[in-house]
Amino acid sequence: MGKLISMKQREANRRSAQRSTGPKTGAGKSIVKWNALKHGLLASAVVLPQEDRAEYERLWAGLVESLQPVGTLEALLVEDIATIYWRRRRAVRAEAAKIEMTMTSARLDVELSQTEIERDEAARDIVKLHCSVAGLQRLGEVFDDVAREIRQDGKLSDESVTWVERYWEWSDEDVDTMRGAKIVPDAAKTELFKSLLALIQAAQKEFRQQRKALEPQEAAIRNLRSAGAGILEDSTGETILRYEGAMDRKLHAAIAQLERLQRQRRGEIVAPAIHVDLTKTT
Repeated sequence: MGKLISMKQREANRRSAQRSTGPKTGAGKSIVKWNALKHGLLASAVVLPQEDRAEYERLWAGLVESLQPVGTLEALLVEDIATIYWRRRRAVRAEAAKIEMTMTSARLDVELSQTEIERDEAARDIVKLHCSVAGLQRLGEVFDDVAREIRQDGKLSDESVTWVERYWEWSDEDVDTMRGAKIVPDAAKTELFKSLLALIQAAQKEFRQQRKALEPQEAAIRNLRSAGAGILEDSTGETILRYEGAMDRKLHAAIAQLERLQRQRRGEIVAPAIHVDLTKTT
C-alpha cells in the first residue's frame, strides 16, 4: 500500500514543481531543446575513447548558441559542423604529434653524436675530436686535467701520459720521466713539465679558436634540422594534410548549407546552389 501524502506536503510539491521550469534564457532553451541529438549517433561515433566527451559537448553547445538552429534539419547540420571540426582538430593534433616525433628523433641523433664523441675519446681519436664543438670541449677538459696533475702531483697518471703521447711526440725517456718512472735531476724534470705546460696552453688557445669557428656552423645545422622536422614530408604527413583539406571542404559545405536553410526560413530569396566536383579530372 502506497504511503499517503498530506495535503500540506502535496501543496509544497506543487509549488516546487512550478519553480522547476528549466532554462530561462534563449541560449539555455536552445541547448536543452536539442539534448536528444547531442546524445545521438554522431556524438557517440565521433568521440574516441581517449578523447574528452565533455569537451566535444561544450563545442556542440557553443555552436548551438552561436548558430541558433531551428528545426531538426538545422540542428543536424549544426551537429555535423561540430563533428567535422572535431575530426579536423584530431588531424591537427596528429600532425603536431608527427612533428614532435620527428623533432625527438633529431634530438636523439644529436645525443647519438655525443655518444660517438665519447667513443672517440675512449679511443683517443684526436682528429675526430677536433671536428665538433663537443669534441674540442672535451679535449680542453682533458688537457686541463693534465696541467692540474703537473702542478699538484709533479707527475702524470697513465691516462694523462697516453693523451700526451697521442697529441705530441716524446722520447721514451721523457715519457718515463712524466710518469715518475725515471729519476732525473729536478731541473730537467721542471724544464720538461714547463715545456709541456706551454704546449698545453697553446693547444687550449687553438681549441677555443676552433670552437668559435665551429659553433655557428653547428648552430646552423641544428636550425636546419629543426626547420626540416617541422615540415611533414613523408607519406604520413601527406595523408594528414589531405585529410585536413577534406575536412575543410566538408566544414565549408555544411556551413554554407546551414546558412542557405536559415535564409530560406527567414523568407529571403536564395539562388540555387552550384555544385562543383573537384575530385574529377578530364
